[in-house]
Amino acid sequence: MEVNISEQGKWERIVEVTVPYEELVPKFEEAYTKYKKSIQLEGFRKGKVPLSLIKRVFGTKIETEVAEDSISEFLEKAVEDNKIKLYDLSKLESVDFKRESGLKFKAVVKIQPEIDVEKYKNLKVEKEIYQVTDADINEAIENLREQHATMVNIDGEAQRGNYIVADIQKTDWSGVPLIGQKFENRYLQLGNDETDNEFVEQLIGVKAGDSRRITLRAPNHQAGENVPNEEEEHYLVEVKEIKAKSLPEIDDEFARDLGDYENLDSFKEAIRKNLEKQFEENTKIILSNRLMDETIKNNPIELPEYMIDNYLKAFIEKVKTDSKEQLDEQELRQKYRADAIWNLKWSMIKEKISDLESIEVEDQEVSDYIEELAKRAGKNATLVRSNYRDKNNREKVKRKIEENKIIDLLINSAEIIEKTTTYRDRMEEKKIIV
Repeated sequence: MEVNISEQGKWERIVEVTVPYEELVPKFEEAYTKYKKSIQLEGFRKGKVPLSLIKRVFGTKIETEVAEDSISEFLEKAVEDNKIKLYDLSKLESVDFKRESGLKFKAVVKIQPEIDVEKYKNLKVEKEIYQVTDADINEAIENLREQHATMVNIDGEAQRGNYIVADIQKTDWSGVPLIGQKFENRYLQLGNDETDNEFVEQLIGVKAGDSRRITLRAPNHQAGENVPNEEEEHYLVEVKEIKAKSLPEIDDEFARDLGDYENLDSFKEAIRKNLEKQFEENTKIILSNRLMDETIKNNPIELPEYMIDNYLKAFIEKVKTDSKEQLDEQELRQKYRADAIWNLKWSMIKEKISDLESIEVEDQEVSDYIEELAKRAGKNATLVRSNYRDKNNREKVKRKIEENKIIDLLINSAEIIEKTTTYRDRMEEKKIIV
């Protein structure tokens, strides 16, 4: 096979290939054997037509078909032998097959850029070391109290923070009920000091069994001015119950109700360890992202526009498949273009580092990873194992393990500056940024 490659612009190559007839003969013989089983000619039973007759009658047609069907195979070999990273076929400009000269074709191909990745070790990044504070533990306990709160009926007037159960009937300005506008057994929380909802504010002070008329004015009305009836909404609220949230006491009994804890102190210690584990996992994710960002920044890559377009096209098709809403494709392209560029660059850099460092993933590593996922899935373990029998899903796991190895390599070689912080410090920083 003879190959000639020339440049056409920055991101395209013209690949001219000549395959001598002799190299195609094994493919032709295989095709003749296949066709012999199905060809019928007058005077011969199916499958009994002599091969010499088949070649004489159908030879040119069969060989031309086989030669043209082999183009992708020879093109792939041509670009691979010449170390061209094929991205896509733009077009076939000419195809010619003759027994005397063999198969000739000329293809225009799009290429994936060749990149050099040199600066990926000894990167300088900051890493937060989170300290779990008593305030963090108390906040976690308060969240658990909220989750295990009960609702109790109360007598007397409804106050801020209470809940009411009521039937709500929409009426006209004179109080006549509007048909089809009644909402029964609605749960409403009365506003606290941080909220100011005009509807629930007018229910402060009601008692069980009370009826109260509520008027909502147009949002843009000025205080003290008369508002036309058509710009008002009117409701009749019939209060059935007034409830308050009852939180469990924070004591040893509360701890034992939530798990196998001896007392409140052992419960708090378990919360501390859980928070430390969460923070540690979160810290590694943040550190990994910073190292990936630094690696991309230190190894500039120019991407052809068609790679970005294809990535966005595939992404948008997936979003459209997953969403039932009408989507603005142009808006999605603009919104996620930067993410597309980042992901493409990291994917190329990751592949290059894997080659440079000879990173490999064994089948056993994939199986162990899947088994760990199955253990975490509990009752769904069988389903997890079943899903990962799929070849594509196992390949995704393999790529994930490979990426984890690359991230570990970046971390182990990086110059990491540790900064002690707390969760509350982090939240305050976010507030300042916002």
